[in-house]
Amino acid sequence: MKDVKKHDILKTHNDYETTNARTKYDEIVSDPFGIEDRRKGFALNHEKSLENYIDELVANRAKYIDGRFELSFDSLAEHHKNEIAHLYIEYSDRDLSECIYGDDVSINSEFTCTLLSMLKNDSKESREKFAETTRTNILKYYEREFQRLIDGACDVYLNNSMEEAGMYARQDRDTGDIYWGKI
Repeated sequence: MKDVKKHDILKTHNDYETTNARTKYDEIVSDPFGIEDRRKGFALNHEKSLENYIDELVANRAKYIDGRFELSFDSLAEHHKNEIAHLYIEYSDRDLSECIYGDDVSINSEFTCTLLSMLKNDSKESREKFAETTRTNILKYYEREFQRLIDGACDVYLNNSMEEAGMYARQDRDTGDIYWGKI
């Protein structure tokens, strides 16, 4: 083990410490700048995390078509779909009571069959099949909700983009259509 001289800004003492924490616990517990005290009372906001992730996807992946931004949930890469599902499940307090069945809640659903298969023959393949079935069912169950969230983020992104360009929105009283014009 290599010892190094500890820098003491307050000049209260001058001892030696090791450069590496002894364990992961020591590493987590050591808080030389008192950051932990500032984080007390800080709660993770899952709704904001989900909203921020979808906003970022829209900003980077949405296409401007016929006067609006569009992004389809189906067109997203699998890792983006997984992250949206992950954040949504956290946001919904991890309630998985119905979504694991997808659109088939019957007694012989694919979820139930792959679960029974895995329990009967516990192998890598049966576990992978069960995991993939569960993932697919969750995405299928929430697909409309995810698309609704993406569509809302696209509308907000359009409004922000137009306002930044110095445009304002006007709604036609007869048709309800929105038109953008210069200020």
